[in-house]
Amino acid sequence: AGMEGDQGCIQCHSRDQYAGSDHTHHVIGSSGSRCYNCHMPHTTYGLLKAIRSHQIDSPNVSVSVEFGRPNACNLCHLNKTLAWSAENLESWYGIEKPQLDPDQQSISAAATWALRGDAGQRALIAWSMGWRPAVDTSGADWLPPYLITLLDDPYDAVRFIAHRSLKRIDGFENLKYDFVAPESERQAVAVQTMQAWHKMDHLAIPLKNAVLMDSAGRLNREVFDRLKRHRDDRHIWLIE
Repeated sequence: AGMEGDQGCIQCHSRDQYAGSDHTHHVIGSSGSRCYNCHMPHTTYGLLKAIRSHQIDSPNVSVSVEFGRPNACNLCHLNKTLAWSAENLESWYGIEKPQLDPDQQSISAAATWALRGDAGQRALIAWSMGWRPAVDTSGADWLPPYLITLLDDPYDAVRFIAHRSLKRIDGFENLKYDFVAPESERQAVAVQTMQAWHKMDHLAIPLKNAVLMDSAGRLNREVFDRLKRHRDDRHIWLIE
């Protein structure tokens, strides 16, 4: 009882040292300042959603690169690259930056996991794209193309999660979609939904930014499709 917030941590760790913005580098009281959002992020898949890790650790881009486990920074800052996270973690906490390939330096980690990731990564990112703190931090206008693409994912669970997250975005609340319908029906809904998204007004998104979209809502199809073609379709066992 009483441990829903940071109390479980600061009963042992000094509030003065760890609860302030000097440590968190986020505004006090924001979702980014919560102990568990950084140290127990939603990196475990279970029961058609992401759940918090029960392993208490610190965000580290090297872990994401080596093992594929999403890190807390990129699960909230969905529009940022692994390079962005690595640079901040090194500057703030002295965590050494790993070697990163060109995509990891220039493309949103969440976008990459959604398109090219394995089934576990795709499920976690689909959920994170409907997680309110992440959406508020990263913006929602660029998310639909990724979630719409996941409506035709090979895994039933990923499709279910993507649809749930998409319905939380303005303009898609009433989207009718059956995640276990025949493939042809799912694809038809995905095509129609993408067409509807293109007709919507879009916020100003800088050209060639990390989410592969310009201010008119046009996708960088060449890169988008390349990432999707390299989707990791291996069967995996998920363990904590």
